[in-house]
Amino acid sequence: MTQRNFTLPALLALALAACQQPANDTDIAIDNEINAAEAANAEVETLPPSEEGGAPVATNEATPAALPTQIPAQFHGRWGLNRADCTSTRGDAKGLLTINDAQLTFYESRGTLGKVLGASTNSFDANYGFTGEGQTWQRVERLKMVNDKLQRRTDAAAAQEPAVNLTYSRCGA
Repeated sequence: MTQRNFTLPALLALALAACQQPANDTDIAIDNEINAAEAANAEVETLPPSEEGGAPVATNEATPAALPTQIPAQFHGRWGLNRADCTSTRGDAKGLLTINDAQLTFYESRGTLGKVLGASTNSFDANYGFTGEGQTWQRVERLKMVNDKLQRRTDAAAAQEPAVNLTYSRCGA
């Protein structure tokens, strides 16, 4: 093959990469956190001994950190988009989010924890199986603690619905 045959695909790949624009700096930061968590938790592949002898060699030298199997306790509790969500006695708190070990409960839907995608000191990213109003769906939820507030984000593309970027305050605080 000539050098020109290698250069053309490389130039096309660079041109395509240059055309793709990220949504914003926050999306980039969250995606970088998820990619780092996925890379850290990639399976380590061990190769068989070489024909010359010697011990098997690991292809990934990083030891993956264990991901939690439950939603961390710092996210548990009742969270409101506004004060009325925390104090309503009529059952109309549409901005109330209640979190426990394995579920996110909203006004008309409930998400059950599925695969954990990443976790750090102040963030937790996971896939949830949702049910509500006679429907079921899957969605990645990104929870992050910032200055005693809970930021909740979702992606539009993965859920086939509008992206969510909301900030909640802890009820009773």
